[in-house]
Amino acid sequence: MGGRATLHDVASAAGVSRSTASRVLAGTDRNVDPDLARRVLAASEELGYRANPVARALRRQSTGNFGILVPSIRNPYFVHLVDAFTQVASRSGLGVVLADSGDDPDVEATRIEAFHHAFVDGLAVVPTSLSRSGAAIRRAGERSRVVQVDRWATDAGCGFVGVDNDQGIGTVIDFLRGSGRQRIVFVGAEQETSAGDERLAAFRARARPGDREILLPRFSTSAGRDAATQLLKDGDLPDAALCSADVLAVGLLSTLLKHAARVPGDIAITGYDGTDLLELVDPPISALRHPVEEIAARALGMLLGTEEPSMVRLKADMVLRSTT
Repeated sequence: MGGRATLHDVASAAGVSRSTASRVLAGTDRNVDPDLARRVLAASEELGYRANPVARALRRQSTGNFGILVPSIRNPYFVHLVDAFTQVASRSGLGVVLADSGDDPDVEATRIEAFHHAFVDGLAVVPTSLSRSGAAIRRAGERSRVVQVDRWATDAGCGFVGVDNDQGIGTVIDFLRGSGRQRIVFVGAEQETSAGDERLAAFRARARPGDREILLPRFSTSAGRDAATQLLKDGDLPDAALCSADVLAVGLLSTLLKHAARVPGDIAITGYDGTDLLELVDPPISALRHPVEEIAARALGMLLGTEEPSMVRLKADMVLRSTT
């Protein structure tokens, strides 16, 4: 037989009606004679029949798949988050479709629209911009369920699940000061995002004379290296560096060690996400650890309609390693 086998071909080969073949292949064949069901499955196998997922989704008004859109899959934190989202979804028999917006609000808007045409049942978005991402997210929310994760955007009009950045920064600062580190440098980035903005604001609310800031354009290891170069150029290292992302901490640590700085003897270093990346460097880096599985579970609850959309901010805890 030429071309792709259809449901009609399977039904004809099995000698049953199209509706009977459809019920058997969809797994809703409780009232179908077992012999007829075996004939349908045998015919399907012999003809190489594969269901059309788009047609099936249109019939059911559901694909069982949810989308997640992150700013960059090169950032280990977002890989960590996507993995948690996938694990939580799979326990409910659901699938996850991933896309990357490249830290660009215009690309982000295009990706959001593409998800709509891909018939996903809902979409989790990590917004790229506090001020520019809201409109596209709001439009998507008018057509299906959408939730913001880790970051939120102004006027997005949907729920949010992420870490409580004010509590998180406060926890790190309290730990550093409690361990005798009085002069703290805050290494931050991406103030155009809610995460970058909130973390900087939380630090400034607790800053003391002798503290300082280094603000960078991107959360990346190269930005962390740039911060280390600036500290070394200034000469007098602070007592501690509070990095507002793990990748910043890794870049900072690697550069300081190359220039013979002692960690934590000369300077303590903390990350902020708690990804596995921090255990792979020497010395391993202390950090605030985000409850990514709980974030994923609460976000998926909003997408499934089992939890009312709201602004959910979760507590994060310190994980202590060698850099402090």
